Amino acid sequence: MIDQKIPEGFKELKIPQKHIENMGPGYYKKEDDQLFMIFFAKEEHSNFYESAHGGALMALADFCTTSAMMKDRNSLVTTVSFHTEFIAPAPIGSMLLIRAKPTKVGKSIGFVEGDITVEGETIITFGGVGKILKA
Repeated sequence: MIDQKIPEGFKELKIPQKHIENMGPGYYKKEDDQLFMIFFAKEEHSNFYESAHGGALMALADFCTTSAMMKDRNSLVTTVSFHTEFIAPAPIGSMLLIRAKPTKVGKSIGFVEGDITVEGETIITFGGVGKILKA
């Protein structure tokens, strides 16, 4: 793990999905109606420019999107659609703060918007639609 202090209020994330576990360790907290997760840009997920590969960042954002729609750990949500806008790179070693805010969650479908920041700078914005398979 990168040697950086995790902000107060975050708990270690027990990750049930292998592709996300590989990105970890991860940390999370819920605040109001938003979900926050922290991961680190690791060398094994880098591109030629020594920054986190966009696909790795999208996987984390997508995971946070569906997680934000879940009522609890027993819920099951899958992605229907997902979009992202890349604004700036995430240097290797940087702490990625991912924020996902549900804008509407119904009985079977949910909508989320969010962003990833590094040291307060937005590097990605994203949004998605999820299908709630089990509430």
